[in-house]
Amino acid sequence: MFKHYQARPACRRALLAVSIAAAVGVAGAQPSLGATPRDPFADPLDIGAVMHESVAGRPLMSVARAGQRFIAVGMRGLIVSSDDGGKTWTQVQSPVRSDLLAVAFPVPREGWATGHDGVILHTADGGRTWEKQFDGRIAATALIRDYKVRIDAGDATLQPYLDQLALNYKAGPSLPLLGVWFKDTQHGLAVGPFGMAVATEDGGRTWVPALERIDNPRFLHLQGVSEVGGEVFIAAEKGTVFRLDKAAGKFRAVETGYAGSLFGVTGNEQVLVAYGLKGTLYRSTDRGASWTRIDSPLHGLVTSGVYIAQRQTFVFVTASGEIALADQNAGAFRTLKAGRAVTTTGVQASSGQDVVLSGLDGMRTAALQ
Repeated sequence: MFKHYQARPACRRALLAVSIAAAVGVAGAQPSLGATPRDPFADPLDIGAVMHESVAGRPLMSVARAGQRFIAVGMRGLIVSSDDGGKTWTQVQSPVRSDLLAVAFPVPREGWATGHDGVILHTADGGRTWEKQFDGRIAATALIRDYKVRIDAGDATLQPYLDQLALNYKAGPSLPLLGVWFKDTQHGLAVGPFGMAVATEDGGRTWVPALERIDNPRFLHLQGVSEVGGEVFIAAEKGTVFRLDKAAGKFRAVETGYAGSLFGVTGNEQVLVAYGLKGTLYRSTDRGASWTRIDSPLHGLVTSGVYIAQRQTFVFVTASGEIALADQNAGAFRTLKAGRAVTTTGVQASSGQDVVLSGLDGMRTAALQ
């Protein structure tokens, strides 16, 4: 799935899941999504996304709210926006053709998107224009240099993290960033496979390695990062949720008891839900200190979830095209008829009556009946 290295066998399924479009080969992908066989190779970090006459049906991997606007990102650097609640979508210029997997807006005007090749994009105008702040080529030198300087200054505890970074970039800069979160317009974190983590305290002008800030000696894949009720969580493989210890400035591991991969955490101030493979959902009612499994009506990989405070309702979507609603305690569930089964990758509340969905068939809305 990743161009320049092989994942360890036990983790291939997790990596496959978090980049669904690549996993299924984007069946029927149009030649216009990338270079034709006659074109010389062009690094996707050096060329902008192809602009399409229509974005209908184009594969998208994540959607976020930027105030009243929606921004979605996807394959081959595709970025689209909607100002009418998800009814219509317009493509905007993207500076890369790397696959984009995650997007987050801490405030309506400023947002960040991450994806393959270690790319991090930034917008300062609500998603109308984007610039590249960081990528795997920069990471392969700058992050390793950062740790070496600190080790030379006497911090020998960083050596295992330096060794892991060197391993991560041994075969090239393709390591993806699977999740991104910003506390505000200055402080952010992006995470990825093999314990990868980079942080910024200046709005992305500089990024530094942050592997040592996570209690992750096995360098588990970090697959999503989010803030819920004032707490920050990283969802990872092997049923692990990392919770930020604000006093220590470090993420502490919490074992849920699940053996598989988790891809995100959503919820409200009273109830958290972590979601993963085969319809798996785990609930916490003590701010992430402990977790118990929920009986779920879902069967596919749960790709995204959102809590809609206006309706006091959870919404979960899967790679099998399922949509399930749960009450504010994530107890009573019911499923929605989603029409044909199409891989759904992201969900956001549009209003109290419907949600906006991203997927391999593009963007659509669904009524919360």
